[in-house]
Amino acid sequence: MLGREHAVGHPVLTDEETGLGNRLLFDLVYSYLFQAAGRGVPVTLLLFSAPAPSRDTLQALGERVQGVTRSADLVAHLGSGRFIMVLLGANLPGGRVAADRVESAVQVVAGGPVSIGLAQFRPGMKEPADLLKAVDTALRRAEAAGGGIEMEE
Repeated sequence: MLGREHAVGHPVLTDEETGLGNRLLFDLVYSYLFQAAGRGVPVTLLLFSAPAPSRDTLQALGERVQGVTRSADLVAHLGSGRFIMVLLGANLPGGRVAADRVESAVQVVAGGPVSIGLAQFRPGMKEPADLLKAVDTALRRAEAAGGGIEMEE
């Protein structure tokens, strides 16, 4: 059976700056998991940003995040210092635990405040964009506060 290392290791699905999954991998996996969430599988998104990271910092951020991520979760670099995690089987409190780990792991190399947004799939969400909008809104609140962790309301 092929695992996360095989998929992320494929050049088409890997972000060359971080070694993490790229936007294509995220889009493919997320669309599938959003459908699973609609059938009762808990799915939480964690979106975080670090201030204008250099290439070396991006590599270090990727390594640090990967080090605190469960094997069932997907981490992808979306570009511009933004990273997203799909936390499979995690509710919002579980997402908060993951956010605390990410914040601690990347704070050392981020070179500034780390902002994290969290949002969990809710039954009223019909399109994958609904959950993405919720997590983006939470991230923007964290950024406006100067860093930290914000959860969907």
